[in-house]
Amino acid sequence: MKVYFTVDENGFVNNGWSSTPSFAEGEIELELDKEHEFFKSDYQCWKYENGELVFDEEKRQRLIEEYEREQNKPSELDTLALAIMELGKLILNGGK
Repeated sequence: MKVYFTVDENGFVNNGWSSTPSFAEGEIELELDKEHEFFKSDYQCWKYENGELVFDEEKRQRLIEEYEREQNKPSELDTLALAIMELGKLILNGGK
């Protein structure tokens, strides 16, 4: 199966991939078996090196960590609620 993709400045697949050409500048055409691991995992973890796609486990771990940090980050609404509560405490305690 032919796949078409572009890579970022570090050689990682970016902006997804397609089975049809988009004619984007720098687009790479590559023939992959339909059972290739590329189709079973996050395309962002694949790097184009020496004419082939190589899975980068370190990149996968970084993406997982970024996702978990984002999921654990308080929402804007939670942050605002906490700020209002703190402000209320300050007002009730005479600014102390």
